[in-house]
Amino acid sequence: CSLFGGDQGLNKNPVRTYDYSQMKLVQLEEPAEGQPIAVIETDAGTITAALYPEYAPNTVQNFINRANEGFYNGQDIYGIIEGEIFMSGAADEKKDSGVTEDGGLIANEYSVDLWPFSGAFCAYNGHSGYGDSRFFVVKGRELSEEDITELRSFTDDNGEKLLPDELIDAFIDKGSIVSYSGRYTVFAQTIDGFDTIEKICGAAVSGELYQPDPPIYITNVTIGEYHA
Repeated sequence: CSLFGGDQGLNKNPVRTYDYSQMKLVQLEEPAEGQPIAVIETDAGTITAALYPEYAPNTVQNFINRANEGFYNGQDIYGIIEGEIFMSGAADEKKDSGVTEDGGLIANEYSVDLWPFSGAFCAYNGHSGYGDSRFFVVKGRELSEEDITELRSFTDDNGEKLLPDELIDAFIDKGSIVSYSGRYTVFAQTIDGFDTIEKICGAAVSGELYQPDPPIYITNVTIGEYHA
């Protein structure tokens, strides 16, 4: 299936090995009472996202630690790729590195329950299988009929249909970048502020990194709890 590819660097795409019988698409559900959330204020508006420490504990904890120490405050949106994602959280001017608690990288934390739907927050790793403080937010795209046909015909090593209809329908309904599945850690999901994502991803860009022009900044990130 070309939408997922095969090997990603040193890591085989786990999409082929998930136990889909246990899948629970938690991003499509209302967050649990008391679930950690992040409120990301930007020049373009505010995004509120539910965090998933039970699925991506190391990535979420690093994001929370960086937010609580104020690392993300004043960070620029340093890349908008094809109007489908925006990126932030780098530690250097060239955007080649990020920050973690011990200075090392965080191994990707994959889960059959988390996918790059529209509004997903993903740890950026440069296809290396690791992440740090850098992240991107998915605006996503609508799937073409060709994409849908390919997803429905995707088979496992035994020639059996692999992807459940529930997942394919969610890709279609929510929008996604399907090819990011199994390549990045999904660690949060937007629950409010999709209009802000649209605005940022629709901004004019310039330069090699496709930075918004004029610049857009994250002004504040606050960690809290979800209450219905």
